[in-house]
Amino acid sequence: KVYYNASMRTRDVPGLTRRVETTVRGHDGRIDQESSSSRYGYVSFAVPQSRYDAFRAELESLVGSRFLNVSISSQNLLSQKVSIEEQQKQADTALADYKTARQNIVSAHASTVQSLQEKIDADAQQLAILRAQPSTPQLVAQIQTVSDDWTSLKQRLADENVSYASQLRNADANIKYAQDLQKALQTQDQTLLNNVATVSGTVSIQWVRFWDIALIYLPGYWIPPIFAVLSFLSFLRDRRRQIT
Repeated sequence: KVYYNASMRTRDVPGLTRRVETTVRGHDGRIDQESSSSRYGYVSFAVPQSRYDAFRAELESLVGSRFLNVSISSQNLLSQKVSIEEQQKQADTALADYKTARQNIVSAHASTVQSLQEKIDADAQQLAILRAQPSTPQLVAQIQTVSDDWTSLKQRLADENVSYASQLRNADANIKYAQDLQKALQTQDQTLLNNVATVSGTVSIQWVRFWDIALIYLPGYWIPPIFAVLSFLSFLRDRRRQIT
């Protein structure tokens, strides 16, 4: 990830600020923040990594090299990419485990229901046979035993259905959590890739005085002699005027 920062000095701050914005947009960039006054301008932007070199060349040609200061930094985001990929693998594994656990719950429930239902049907059939026979004390006791077993089996089936519904809700909640985590990690990964694919930067623009321009083009020790020469020439001109 590359970060580009430049400071420029100019006599026309608003005009240069507009040219910076035009340059950013001309290279498919995005303006994130902009401000401009007569003395100070600022532009925060992002441009595609593929357009960075051309953008930089055009931007830095807007002012002379003496009026430009550039600072470039970069950040290695590989560790973040690796971390996201590891989390994605863990999320994939967790989702597969949750789906397997849900299938096991469904299979176990189906097997239990089938077994209980077979026993319930058998008791119902036996009760029908016993009740069709002539009543005796022993038969009544046998019918009661089978009836109690039939009632118990029906309660076990009802409890199994309640337990199954609860386990299924938990299993579905786990699956949804893993799926949501996958989506979040995919979004995070894409955001990281988009971030790397752009160069973020700022350009600050300051108004410069004529005196500062003179100092930029002329070494400091030349300034006093130049002013002395100008003063002397002005003195000679005034003297000639007085003579004439």
